Amino acid sequence: MGSRTPPDLGLGRLRAQGLLQEFDAGDLRFSGPETAEFLTRARGLRLAAGDLARLQDKTEGWPAAVRLASIALERQGEGSDFVARFSGSDEAVAEYLAEDVLAAQPAERVRFLLRTSILRRLDPELCDALHPPGGSAAILDALAAGNVLLTPDDGAYRYHSLFASFLRAQLRRRMPEETPELHRAAARWYLGAGRPAPAIDHAIEGGDMAFAADLLALHARGFLEQGRMRLLSRWFDALDARAFEGRPELHLIRAWAMCFNRGPQATAELLDATGVEDNPREEIAAEARAVRILVLSIADDYPAAAALARQAMDGPRLESRYAAASLANSLATVFLGVGAFDDARRALLEARREVGGAADQSGFNALFADATEGIIDWLEGRIRDAGARFRLALAAGRDDPLSRNGGNAWAALLHATALYERDDLRRATHLFHLHLPTARDLGLVDHTIIGHVMLSRIADRDGDAETAMGLLGELEHLAERRALPRVAASARLERARQLMGRGHLDAAREQLARADDAEVWARMATLRLRANDLEYPEVGRVRLALHEGRGPEALPILRREIATAAASGRHRRALHLRLLAGAAHHAAGDYETAASWLERPLADAAREGVMRLILDEGEPLAEAIRAVAQRHALQGAGAAARDPHFRAWLEDLTAAMAPPRRAGAEARGETLLTAPIEALTRKEREVLRLLAEGLPNATIAARLGVSDSTVRTHLRAINSKLDARNRTQAVAVARRMGVLA
Repeated sequence: MGSRTPPDLGLGRLRAQGLLQEFDAGDLRFSGPETAEFLTRARGLRLAAGDLARLQDKTEGWPAAVRLASIALERQGEGSDFVARFSGSDEAVAEYLAEDVLAAQPAERVRFLLRTSILRRLDPELCDALHPPGGSAAILDALAAGNVLLTPDDGAYRYHSLFASFLRAQLRRRMPEETPELHRAAARWYLGAGRPAPAIDHAIEGGDMAFAADLLALHARGFLEQGRMRLLSRWFDALDARAFEGRPELHLIRAWAMCFNRGPQATAELLDATGVEDNPREEIAAEARAVRILVLSIADDYPAAAALARQAMDGPRLESRYAAASLANSLATVFLGVGAFDDARRALLEARREVGGAADQSGFNALFADATEGIIDWLEGRIRDAGARFRLALAAGRDDPLSRNGGNAWAALLHATALYERDDLRRATHLFHLHLPTARDLGLVDHTIIGHVMLSRIADRDGDAETAMGLLGELEHLAERRALPRVAASARLERARQLMGRGHLDAAREQLARADDAEVWARMATLRLRANDLEYPEVGRVRLALHEGRGPEALPILRREIATAAASGRHRRALHLRLLAGAAHHAAGDYETAASWLERPLADAAREGVMRLILDEGEPLAEAIRAVAQRHALQGAGAAARDPHFRAWLEDLTAAMAPPRRAGAEARGETLLTAPIEALTRKEREVLRLLAEGLPNATIAARLGVSDSTVRTHLRAINSKLDARNRTQAVAVARRMGVLA
């Protein structure tokens, strides 16, 4: 027996007696593999994996829609363009929905369907606001009982995506004059419910830009402090120029959001075009100059940023706590970058008057003070001291509300870097995955480079070359999107290093050539930036010479670089270069000289607990250190050799030099998946899309209107279906399969 609605046949009794077998809409819905099988076997069509995934997402497995799509595909060809355009307004789909669904509904219910089609989520009270007769709860229950393409959604309902787009097209055709007022009614309801984000969405979708600008003037600052940069950019992009007239605050917030989404060049152009830096209201002009400092630092124009930063320190207090926190971060970053460590310390002292009274600033100030001192320690080679300060900074920011706006991520990623250096890869990986998305959103360039590079190195160490290269590809893509040439060059340097380790020397040489941007590295020569303290083209050329067995050719470069590093107080860089010099002498067959070059930097490394700086250099340095470790001079003579701490560290180091277990699919001899094990649901695809944007769980939950635990459940399902071990790998696998564009 088949029926759209359950027949009145005493089903409860039959069900209790075990005499009833039921199949509902969920049972009849095609899974992803079933849709693929139907299109391939029954219709003779072949779609790319990405097109198939998008079609499954749009049809949600509704068999009638899949069949109608197949008919249209036969007529128009199996191209991505059709799948991208396919919606409820497609002629065949619209005709079917009009005849099979809409025509069967009474006139009042049709009006309800059309009026509520603008809603993403069908809350009965909200529907009542758009449908004055009321009674929406009963109507929704009746539609659900009648299987009218309504889907439960966390305690409410939503329309099937194709049905929703069909209804919206019908609304525009039948009741065009009502659409703007319906959006205004929805916006007013959401405002009353204390939910300004969907209210702004409806104001914009209804074309009421003045209303949208009014709402943004009231609420944009709050969204900025929540880090909702992409959302703000989307709203601002939708407004016309008139909406900004007489609203310099909106120009400011747009500039903050644009800086973190589109990069420094676009933001600088906006600042120039709007003239907010010359606004007669000093608080507006001062905040605009804070944005300019951030823009210049992200663009690596540290000298210009430092000049403005010194003026800002003597300028007026910023009224926005978000702006004050961002400026304090920028000042510390800029002064550290130009090597003005005393100015960085002074900036942090000055920050106390910028971020509020003593009662609410202690955590914030302690975080940035400890973090800044830790960075200075790190750059000067005091790795243990730096690690201790990073831990203190992270603890200081945990309970401070201001620190949660990026400060925690700043401190946590510094701590992750220290954990990585100690070879505590498990805890480092956890912190990088947790906080790297925030660093990307906040425009923390060095954090972003280091996070991607270190996660890529961990994946490469575990034999997962695909994830390792995917992370570097993401970094390079980010650099291109935001016009950040140093970020792109850093990604290429790391790709070259990993290719050398796998023996692909020609490919490594090509990547080194692409990384050698003369303008970028000329600027870097006088700057003290953590991401490139050890990584720059000369080091890449030394590595290539070592891997190619040309150790003697690397020595002139190393002698020059060691002298420059020592003269400028770059002690960590000098330690690294001396280790490479020892490897170069070993490669040249001069083992006595190699031992003398390695003894002091190894003792320094042991004292500071350094591991990854050595391990990441791979076999050329490992071979030299193994030889030194076996020498009698280091095992039985000399102060370092007699130190039990040094000997224990050296044993740990040489043990870690053993080739790691290769855990990647290729190393296990497995075939890489070309499609998900099981089709991703619509909600899982939404989570995956937001995941690919680098958003943390809390932000994804807010975007989707669900709890954090629901997001974690979706992530577990996504990893299972994509055979991925973590969120980064899930995104990489999804892109390879074509599930993500």
